[in-house]
Amino acid sequence: MDDVRHSFRAEATEADPAAGAWQDALVAARVLRLAGPLIGGLRLKARAGGVRDSYLAHLFGLLPAGTPQVRLPPPVSTASLSAALDLQATVLAGRFMALPSPLARADGGLLLLPMAERLDTAAAALIGDTLDRGSCPADPRLGAGATRATSRFTLVALDEGAEPEECPPAALTDRLGLTVDLGAIPWRTALVPAPAPERLPAATGAAALQEVVLETDLLRLLSAVTVAAGVPSLRRLHQLTVICRSLALLDGRRTATEADALTALRLCLGLAPAPREAAGDDSLPEEAMRPNEVPDESADDAPAPDQPTRADTPPGPEDTRQPPDDPSALTGQLADLVTAIEAGQIDLPPDFGRQSGRAAASRQAGTAGVARKDARRGRPVALRRSPPYPSARPSLIDTLRAAAPWQPIRARNRQALLARAAAVAPAAGNGTRNVTGVRAPSRAPAALITRDDFRYRSLRHETPSTAIFLVDASGSTALARLGETKGAIEQLLARCYVRRDEVAMIAFRGTTAETVLAPTRSLVMAKRKLAGLPGGGATPLVCGLEKGLELALSVRRQGSTPLVVLLTDGRGNIARDGSPDRALAGDQLVAIATRYRSQNLHSLCIDIGSRPREAVATLAETMGADLHFLRHADTRIVSDLVNAHLVRSHQHGEARS
Repeated sequence: MDDVRHSFRAEATEADPAAGAWQDALVAARVLRLAGPLIGGLRLKARAGGVRDSYLAHLFGLLPAGTPQVRLPPPVSTASLSAALDLQATVLAGRFMALPSPLARADGGLLLLPMAERLDTAAAALIGDTLDRGSCPADPRLGAGATRATSRFTLVALDEGAEPEECPPAALTDRLGLTVDLGAIPWRTALVPAPAPERLPAATGAAALQEVVLETDLLRLLSAVTVAAGVPSLRRLHQLTVICRSLALLDGRRTATEADALTALRLCLGLAPAPREAAGDDSLPEEAMRPNEVPDESADDAPAPDQPTRADTPPGPEDTRQPPDDPSALTGQLADLVTAIEAGQIDLPPDFGRQSGRAAASRQAGTAGVARKDARRGRPVALRRSPPYPSARPSLIDTLRAAAPWQPIRARNRQALLARAAAVAPAAGNGTRNVTGVRAPSRAPAALITRDDFRYRSLRHETPSTAIFLVDASGSTALARLGETKGAIEQLLARCYVRRDEVAMIAFRGTTAETVLAPTRSLVMAKRKLAGLPGGGATPLVCGLEKGLELALSVRRQGSTPLVVLLTDGRGNIARDGSPDRALAGDQLVAIATRYRSQNLHSLCIDIGSRPREAVATLAETMGADLHFLRHADTRIVSDLVNAHLVRSHQHGEARS
């Protein structure tokens, strides 16, 4: 059964990569049904649509009847994950009574987390703690005797991120053993019949999985893959072993094989070896691909001179291409995968190389800019006792919830105070003043609210970033080079538009600088303005930097986070007054560049000359900008470069606030 499954997947991948990815997704659903709580859950990377709905329907159809299925309503916060007040029971009992939290209601079932890429770090920590302990924290309002509620569930996180930096928190993804990407699967591939009930093995659970034998050599290879791939957590190795054993148990075997290991690497880490070459080729694979990814045919077929060879597989006729269901071929593929990762010949998923600090900033929705903590609009993130700003109004529902448990005590205290006041100075009559000058209330209030009960909602509003491009359109950059730069900027504009950031552009040529495009999100207008950008003339670099500084400060005053991207060869020859005085222009250039540093503006300087120039390096150092040399106008590289600096701009903005 295992050989048939691995062979079918290989044939499906060669014929149709989407079909192979869909088969992997179906296998992941079976593994999730068998060992979901042991591996945490599934990260489903897909936008809302028919393909995702079809897969979720298949997944839900595999679950036994009566399995709890809890879907969290977005936006998910710590408040929505905690126990809610049972108002009716609280009034009847005279003390705080709570409804079961969503985490407790998902015990023994499935917890569906929509929009996981927008999940708050505090909420991710709460879910991760519940996954680790198998119980959710008790509500402190229940008193000191409250205990943690049992909560062992399988988490399905719906990752709808459109950009690589839009991803769930690392604390959550590290606990999800399965990853399924449905982005490249068309609708026709997902049209599968309703799943028939499948029989689980006679023995299930952790005890049954421990009975499946996992050879030491295979475990060492899996460990080598995780280490070579730069996976920082030991959870991945544990998840890989559980998935291997689950695949063997689903196929009715008591021993995990190399095919199980290869499938586990695809489902857990997204790694797969490249197909072997023709007979007699004992070199390593050109590259180890992720599932469903077509190899680059332009890659060099010859191995690198310093590339290590596999000692356990000597070259010769026996190294010919073998069918995927041959155990020796599978062992070779797994060993080749380890060696290829160590040699740097594999395209690792971006999450592995991402630093935790940058991931925390880049996973925010849009990574737009500063997250204002005193925002008056935005999405609610937390409750607080003090007002976030002077004119803030308390949240009525949250205030009543905070005051409800104290009503019996306050009512008794109120009656005691009234009785004491009546004994000291009896009231002259109902509704009249007593000797103390205090009017006796005609009726008891419906609720006794104090200042300590006030609860305020904290809102988070992501301020946008504005990428300001200062383009050297003078003749010194050459028309051909300027055309390449225009193409790169168009890609940047499109990416900023998708991220909901604003874009502005200033072009300097001749004797002046012109604001070609004011801060906008209109991609159509930006492309039209950029297409009509002329080139040639002198280089008024001082005027361009001065106009860019004015625009950046104006953008900052309006609440946005500016990022100045300067594209020039650094050969400014026009002074501020338009005179062709190179010496004066040099002095003015130093002065205006120093102002960039003093204003703490995040800037990026890209040398677009035919070769690196010392003038550009000096200018970048004076401005405090990051220097890069644009050897080839690769739009993808430039887009990634500016995207990374936008994330850093977000971090600097938080530090200033």
